[in-house]
Amino acid sequence: TNYRSRVLLSTFLGAILLVAVLLVAVWRHATSLRASDAASRYRAMAERFGKLSHFLRVVTDGQPTAIAAVDAAGRYTFANKGTAAGLDVASEDLIGKSMASVMGPARARAYEELNRRAVAEARTVSGTQTVGEAGAEHILRSQHIPLPGDDGGNGGVLMVTEDITDLVQERARRERTQKQLVVTLVALIDRRDPFASNHSARVAEVARAIAEEMHLPPVAIDTTEIAAALMNLGKITVPQDLLTRAGELRQDEIRLIRESILTSADLLDGIEFDGPVVETLRQLQEHWDGSGMPRGLKGEEILPMACVVAVANAFVGMVSARAYRPGLPLDAAARVLLEGAGAKFDRRPIAALINILDNRDGRTRWASFAEVPSPPRG
Repeated sequence: TNYRSRVLLSTFLGAILLVAVLLVAVWRHATSLRASDAASRYRAMAERFGKLSHFLRVVTDGQPTAIAAVDAAGRYTFANKGTAAGLDVASEDLIGKSMASVMGPARARAYEELNRRAVAEARTVSGTQTVGEAGAEHILRSQHIPLPGDDGGNGGVLMVTEDITDLVQERARRERTQKQLVVTLVALIDRRDPFASNHSARVAEVARAIAEEMHLPPVAIDTTEIAAALMNLGKITVPQDLLTRAGELRQDEIRLIRESILTSADLLDGIEFDGPVVETLRQLQEHWDGSGMPRGLKGEEILPMACVVAVANAFVGMVSARAYRPGLPLDAAARVLLEGAGAKFDRRPIAALINILDNRDGRTRWASFAEVPSPPRG
């Protein structure tokens, strides 16, 4: 009986051991299959990531702009060929280095400030820097785009930098050409109407001063000055005897001269200005209360540039002496404008004009307007 019990126990233990061995073998086989499958998936993912990285590298290296990324500490994590060429450092040598160590502390501070703003405001910010020595300067415009981190925090900033030196120089050249054209046209206007010699230039000067005092945007300030300088261009279509006549004019003759401002707009229509110069000219005779012409615009419907030029034109016209009459004192002209505030004129440019007279030395600057011009020849 004992022998049989030992045989049965041995057989049972052997069976258990065999089952355990089989289970271990099956588990190891399954683990091996899973590991092999995971390795295959990893290799496939690595291959796809490598292809994607190569694709992104080809795309970014083919761009004319410099593209780079830095981490939260300001160390480079990516740089394309444009960035490397601009910094005269190989792309792979940039990785892990700080901006200050590569581009210098002064230039790096400007980029770091823009990066800080981009992260703090969670939006793309832009900036412009001038780099290089005098005579060989480059103007760089950069965009700074915040990158999210793995935990949703600060993952660094993507910086896209473009050299806009040629664009800025071309814009400056075009502006010089435009200013020369305006000066030439103003001289032509003054020859046609010698009684109002320098009127256009004076209106442009006063209008620009008012626009700057009102803190209008730069394009609006330039638009105001150009429109003021060219508002009388249409007088080239008015018979010269009307412009030089010292006596009173008939109503139809006055209307012809007034409509010459719209003619100025028609003559300039089609010329490309940075701002709405032509539309400003078309609105010069609109009144704040809607009683003006030609469309009866009122209030905020009128461009602020047109409101400024209208005030400047009225002011210069009143204070400027003519061969047949003296000019009004500056304060008297300001009072006349105040009487028309809210009706014919916008109050804001009038307030700005008075502030210039009282606090910006306007009386001294424009005292020469009262000098009597020489009478026209012939």
